[in-house]
This record gives sequence, C-alpha cells and structure tokens, in this order.
Amino acid sequence: MKSFIKTIGVFTGAILLMISCDDQLDQAPIGFLSDENTFETLENLQQGLNGAYARATMQEHNIRFDIITDEVKIGAESGGQSVDFYNFNLNSQSREADSLWRASYALINQVNRVLDGVETVELQDGQEAALRNIRGQLFGLRAYAHWELLQWFATSYTDGAALAVPYVDFVVTIEELPRNTVSEVLAGIENDLSMARDLVAASNGVEFVNPDMLTALEARIKLYTGEYAQAGALAGSLIQKYPLADRDAYTAMFGDTDNTEVIFKLRRTAADFAIGEIWYFNVGGGPFPFLEMSNGLFDRLDPDDVRYDVNFWAEVSAPADNSHLIGKYRNPGFVNDLKVFRVSEMYLIQAEAAARQGNLTDAAQTLKQLRDARFGSDTTPESFSSPEEAVVAILDERRIELAFEGHRYLDIRRTRELTGTGINRDPRDCQVQNCELPVSDYRFNPPVPLAELVGNDNMEQNPGYGS
Repeated sequence: MKSFIKTIGVFTGAILLMISCDDQLDQAPIGFLSDENTFETLENLQQGLNGAYARATMQEHNIRFDIITDEVKIGAESGGQSVDFYNFNLNSQSREADSLWRASYALINQVNRVLDGVETVELQDGQEAALRNIRGQLFGLRAYAHWELLQWFATSYTDGAALAVPYVDFVVTIEELPRNTVSEVLAGIENDLSMARDLVAASNGVEFVNPDMLTALEARIKLYTGEYAQAGALAGSLIQKYPLADRDAYTAMFGDTDNTEVIFKLRRTAADFAIGEIWYFNVGGGPFPFLEMSNGLFDRLDPDDVRYDVNFWAEVSAPADNSHLIGKYRNPGFVNDLKVFRVSEMYLIQAEAAARQGNLTDAAQTLKQLRDARFGSDTTPESFSSPEEAVVAILDERRIELAFEGHRYLDIRRTRELTGTGINRDPRDCQVQNCELPVSDYRFNPPVPLAELVGNDNMEQNPGYGS
C-alpha cells in the first residue's frame, strides 16, 4: 500500500506519539510499543493488539469536538472550561483538532508496529487461526483510524482529488509525508477493510473488531461519500441481524449492562479517561457541570421517548432554572463504554440513503421503526415532499438518537450545503459572543495542527487558517 504515498518526505513520527501530561486521553497505555519492543510469541502480538485498542481514543475526541455545536451550553459550575472553543475559537493550536490528529496517528503507528512484528513471531502448532484474527483486527483498526482522520480533516468527502490526510501503512521514523487525496486514502481504507474481512474471526464479540463492525464502518463511509445505494444496502444487512433495543434494554445499554443493538464498542475501565469529564468536574458530592445540555436540544426531547430519560439527567436538573444536566454517561466515576456503532445508526443511514435517492416513503417508514422502538408505541410516520425535507428530519432524529456520541458537528458539516444550515444555537444558549457558524465558514474544515506543520515541510494547511 505504499503506492498510495506519492512522495515520502518527513512525517512527524515523534509528534504522532507526543504524550501530554495534562490529558489522560494521551497517556501511553499498557501494550504501547517502543523501538526496543520485539515480538517473539503470539502472546506478544496479542499484547500489542491490546495496546492498539487502548490507543483507540478517537471517539472521546469526537465527543469533545461537539462542544462547538448546538448540543451544549455553558454550565452552572463553569470556570471558563472550553469557553473559547464554544465561542468558535478554532485554529491550528486548538487542543481539540490536535488531539484528533495525534490520537488517530498514534493508533496507526501502534498497529503498524504490531503488523511488522508478525514477521518475527515463531508460531506454535495450532496458532495459525489466532494469528489471522489478530492481523484482521489490526487491519480493521487501521481502516477505522484513517477514516476518523479523513472525516475530520479532508476538504471534501466526494471530490476524489481533494486533500485528505497522509495514509500510513508502515512504521514512520523520520519521513515527512504529504497529504494524500481523498481517493487515495479511501483506496487504502478499502484495502485494509478487505484484508480484515478475510482474516477476522466471525466469533469476535462486540468489544473487538468483528465482521459486522467492518460492515458498519463501510456503511458510514458510503453515506459520507455519497454512495447512497451501497450505504443503504450495507446498513440494511445489519438491520436484518440486530434488533433495536426495547426501552428497558436501551436504558441498560448506556449503563453497559445490555448489548442488544451494539455492533462495536470500546471497553472503558476506571484506568481510562472518564467520558463524563468532558462536561463535569469528577469530584465527590457532584455532579458539578461546566457544560450542560443546550436548551435547543432539550426542547426536542419528548418525555414519552426513552431518550429523554437517557440523555437528560432529570434527578439533578431544574429546567425551570435553566439547569439541564447531561445524563448519557452516568456510571460511577462517569466511566462508560463507548458505543462506536449501534444498529440505530444503521436505521438512520438507511433512511438518509433512501431520502437522498428520492425514496421518501421508505425514508419515512425507516424513521418510524426507530421511533416506535424509542417510544414503545406506534408513532405517526412523517410525510416528506422533498429529499431536503427528509434529510432535515433525519438530522433532527440523529441529533436525539446520537446525542453526545460525537456525530453532531460532522452531521452539520456534511449536510450543510444541502440544508443551507450551519450551526445556529438557541438564543438562550448564547452566553458567549458568537452564536452562529455560517454554512460557508472555513471552520467546518478543522485545521491541521501547528505541531504537524512545524515538523513537516510537506504538510499543507486547510483553507482559512493561514500557511
């Protein structure tokens, strides 16, 4: 796959692995590889794979990035945390963009080191299948990490010649790599997905790369890249396999005691970053929110919908006093598994794919199935007069179903030209200077981090952020 890298110059291998003392998300996990590590046994490879899973922290960073959207407002206990970012201050030194970049490439580098280690391992009899499964999971994680990078930093999803990110399938040392095009990175991702499909064990559970996770990732990619027939078909294949959670199971899912509709999740323990710390001070006697659910989102929640009870922490909130605490991650210590792919997203992908192709009745019926499950009763289907109207309704449903899961900014970004809508906060949520991000604003393309630009003479910045 090195053919996808047109020019090898200098890539900032050291920057990829920079460790921040201030952020648990950036700490080196168990299984992290240094140049001194060697692989001799299958167990060594498994340890390296475990380290790759621990490096898969992109979802946390995605969720943090949604602070810039209309999902949250400044909280009652704010001491200024994230206020600059909430105020649309986004530049090449912004922690949020830098963390997305570094987390993804740290995972890619870990994967590539372990894949290189396969060549040095001496297998015992009967270990061939386990080795295949390890390799398959590594290819799947590399595809996932490259997609995470492309969906954030590419200047387009549908223009194959547009700049994306460096596609890296080898262990970086001193190379300076330029940005590959969207087509080149997508080709690299597809190659990794193909390898993973051939190798991953069908018996892998939801906490590991499994065949259905690969299908879900491809469905999401096809939706973003405008290949709607394929997106709908892939999503439909998973809808046939996974039931939607009923109301009790849905609540239990976000307490990590039910996986009815989970396709792939990342396991989190007390040693990992607590996702609730994006919004709360994690100290005894709380919760103490420096960010809360926005009024705009709260107004869209229906008390008869189970998502009202999951997203909104009613027991510690006071809506009459403009208090709306986020409840989706309320395990002890705010430690929750991260649901990367759920079948509900596949319903939303299938609905949007149908709408984009003009199948408005199918789109409405798919939305109805999801709503029926969440309300626990028969709901009235929508009636759409245009694809644009249907997509707006689907985005509203995604806003509720996928709230605080890292989708909102990306959803607005990828649909804003069709809907004509950027980020528009409710006036009650405008405690800062800026309340809107127009459709054409350059900040819908996050910046390449300054550290990457300084260390890599071949790197190009996204438009609007200077050289």
